[in-house]
Amino acid sequence: MKAAAAHNARDLKVLFRTEWKLFNRVKANYIYAVFVPLMLMLALKFSQDQMKLADDNLKAGPVMVSTSVGILLVFSLYSFITGLYVLRREELVLKRLRTGEVSDPVILAGGASMYIVVCIVQILAVTTGVSLIFSTAPHQPLTALLGILTGLALMTVMAAATAALCKTAESVTIATLPAIFLLPMISGVYIPREILPNALADVLLFAPLSPTVDLVRSGWTQNLDTAGILARLLLAAAWTALFAWIAARKFRWEPRT
Repeated sequence: MKAAAAHNARDLKVLFRTEWKLFNRVKANYIYAVFVPLMLMLALKFSQDQMKLADDNLKAGPVMVSTSVGILLVFSLYSFITGLYVLRREELVLKRLRTGEVSDPVILAGGASMYIVVCIVQILAVTTGVSLIFSTAPHQPLTALLGILTGLALMTVMAAATAALCKTAESVTIATLPAIFLLPMISGVYIPREILPNALADVLLFAPLSPTVDLVRSGWTQNLDTAGILARLLLAAAWTALFAWIAARKFRWEPRT
C-alpha cells in the first residue's frame, strides 16, 4: 500500500513538472493568471454597488468571496482542464502515458495539477483582496477550505466527464457552455439563493456547486452548524462521485476515428 502510494506520488510529481514546463513556455499564461483575479475584484466591487444585498440581510463581503471562488472554479479550472484533456488526447499524450505503469486517475490528476495550483493561487489572492476591500475576515477558515477542496475535486472530475463528450478540441467550447453559463446561475454564484423565492431556493440547494458556495460563505459568516457542514460535504461528495463514475465509463484515451 505504501509502495503504491509512493509510486503514485512520484508519478504525480513528474506529470506536474511536465505541465509546469509547458505552462511556462507560454508567457501569456502568467498575464492571464494575474489579470483574471484583478479584473474579478473590480467587477465584484462594481456589482456589489448595483445589488442591494442589505435588503435581504446579506453581507457583501462573504457573498463576494463565495462568488469569486465559484467563478474561478468554473472559468479558470473547469473550462481549462476540459480543453487540456481533449488536447492531450489528440496529441496522443494520454495514450502513451496509459501504456506505462501510471494509473488512469493519476494521469488525469497529474495533467490537471498545474491548473489546480494556478486556481488555488488565484482563489487565495482574490479572497484576500475581497476580504480587504469589504473589511471582512473568515471566522471558520476550515469550513471555507473544505468548500474550496470540494470545488476543486468536483470541477476536475466534471472536466473529465465533459471531455468524454468532445470529439475534437474545437468542440470543447460548445460542450462546456452549459456548465459555464448554467452552473454558476443555479448554484448561488451569480445570484444568492436568499433573494430567490423559497421554493426555488430549496431546489437549487442541490445544484452541483451549491455545497462549495455555501461552505465558502459559511467560512466568513458561520451560518452553517456541524450538521449543515456535513450535509453539504455529503452532497458535494455525491456529485463528485457521479461525475467520476461518468468519466471512468465514458472517458476516451485516444482520438476518435
